[in-house]
Amino acid sequence: MRNTDRIVLENVDVAIGQQVILQNLNWTVKQGEHWAITGERASGKTVLSQFLAYKHRLANGRRHYPFLGEQPKWEDIKKAIKLISFTDTSKLFLNAQHYHYYQQRYNSFDSEGHLTVQQYLMDGDLDLEPHMDLLERIGIASLLDVERIKLSSGQTRKLLLAKGLMEQPSVLILDNAYLGLDQGSRDFLNDWLDELVTKVGTTLIIVGHHQDLPKCITHELELTKGRAKTISFSGPTNALQHEEDTPTKSQDQEINEEALSKIKAYCKGKKFPVNKADILYLDDVTISYQDETILNQLNWKVRQGEKWVIYGPNGAGKSTLLSLIYADNPQAYAHRVYLFGKRRGTGESIWDVKRQFGFTSPELHAYFRENPSARNIVMTGLTDTFVLNRKSTEAEKAFAQLLFDYFGLESISGQAFRHLSTGTQRLLLFMRALIKVPPVLLLDEPFQGLDQIDIQRCKILLEQILQKEQTLLFISHYQSEWPTTIEHILEL
Repeated sequence: MRNTDRIVLENVDVAIGQQVILQNLNWTVKQGEHWAITGERASGKTVLSQFLAYKHRLANGRRHYPFLGEQPKWEDIKKAIKLISFTDTSKLFLNAQHYHYYQQRYNSFDSEGHLTVQQYLMDGDLDLEPHMDLLERIGIASLLDVERIKLSSGQTRKLLLAKGLMEQPSVLILDNAYLGLDQGSRDFLNDWLDELVTKVGTTLIIVGHHQDLPKCITHELELTKGRAKTISFSGPTNALQHEEDTPTKSQDQEINEEALSKIKAYCKGKKFPVNKADILYLDDVTISYQDETILNQLNWKVRQGEKWVIYGPNGAGKSTLLSLIYADNPQAYAHRVYLFGKRRGTGESIWDVKRQFGFTSPELHAYFRENPSARNIVMTGLTDTFVLNRKSTEAEKAFAQLLFDYFGLESISGQAFRHLSTGTQRLLLFMRALIKVPPVLLLDEPFQGLDQIDIQRCKILLEQILQKEQTLLFISHYQSEWPTTIEHILEL
């Protein structure tokens, strides 16, 4: 009789290159169990999820899926075990005849021939008809004819989730499943996962940081520096909620006060002239794509030094709004969009605009086609490019070193960006937004993929280094992530 255990790892070591990420891991997932894999940034969570889906080699030990038999074929493993990861860009750059670039999702003239949502969902001969209720409820049924590259961060997450749920695998692994989802979408996902587990018998493994989880979760695997301990509990998953509580005093004490003091001194040395004109003025702006209105008659003023949160559900137009401001969206030229008192399209280049801003977004890291070091990723923020194209001054280098010291990343500054954990990559992009100490910060979901200690560090940094003349525009679905300096809310 075939063993029904889903996953068995015995004395497993997992390495990337010469670096061992997971050590001596012993773990069994039995039929009927559903797990949450937790741990601090760079503890090996994403590596483990990828390893389970055969994306990393086994350095030592045994990896076995008993329910598939002793020697399963690769095709059977691929069908039975499905990993959904926010960093999945396999379809984004699939079409070799069409080169993808960061601003492309906002260029309606440059869309022909790219993979649509429907084409992506039907890949693998999937029939959409039996799953239309899922697509309606998750909120992407109206997007079937839209090119995938043009979706917002939250819409892309919904698409990837819908694809995985439609395939109904034996084991479903969700890496950071809740990133970029509004509260309604998170609630829906949890309900649907509970239903999938009950009706289909799928084994669920959720990886990352969570504020809420489906009711079906029965166990926790907590990773610490590549090693693991397991926790079993019954009833609702209250045992995991401690991860997302307000950081404790002991976490506050992990702040590098010496580095913070020097960072504050450096930032205060940067002087910002008083700008009597509005930093930003949108006059009755309406943005539409394919008969869908994204922003409708928006009127908005931002004055120098104001700190704003931009808030709203997935697809409300938050990222589109930032694209108008940051010179990524050509529709700014067709509307009354004013920056620093000047209407867009009156002679300034996109680089003149970008020079005034520090910027990060969830999509940004997918477009670094080279594989620079962690330090060089941060330094590209000086020129708003994807490749470091000028020498940095000694003062700039020293400031970058302070940021690495503050976040405890000194040891990885020379490592290749792609070899780092998703959370570490996101932290580096946050540092990239700060590196030139800009007049305006545009931070679109800047804390995605970070653990609570890093989020606390980021918030403290923003609250203490931003001068009264600097302006902040901040997007997050979680009110707990908003810096305490926020004074205004724009709800879309």
